[in-house]
Amino acid sequence: MNNTATPCKPAILDQAKRVGVVLLTFCMIALIGCGSTKVYTADKTIVYRDSIYNLSNVQQIGSREEAKLSNGDVVNLRGKDKKEIEALIKENKPVLVTMVVELDDRDMVYLRANVDRYSEYSRMQSRFESALKDITKFMGNKKSTQLKLK
Repeated sequence: MNNTATPCKPAILDQAKRVGVVLLTFCMIALIGCGSTKVYTADKTIVYRDSIYNLSNVQQIGSREEAKLSNGDVVNLRGKDKKEIEALIKENKPVLVTMVVELDDRDMVYLRANVDRYSEYSRMQSRFESALKDITKFMGNKKSTQLKLK
């Protein structure tokens, strides 16, 4: 009788090991699947010139470029080519150029300077376009929470 009882114990142990391995495998697969469902809810902020702008509830971000002439008129510079801007500057030296990031109902003045030549305007516009690209990348990155603009 002892001979028949001993072979059963190793068979039961082998089955228990297999069941344990299968259960462990299922648990590992379940844990791997849970790792990819992260939710990022941190507030997004932009820091620029001693001001902090909270972008968590902002629905739309836009931009504006405008020039204030010596007579007080404000001219939209979007869509104007180099010749039009050069003529505007030549007729109204100096021209106060303002470049603004629009955050729903708030404005973040990015650059404001008197411009005497088109080259000055071109440098301003280049910096402004670079900042807009940085903001776009920042808003698209779910892990980033703060952007420091220069």
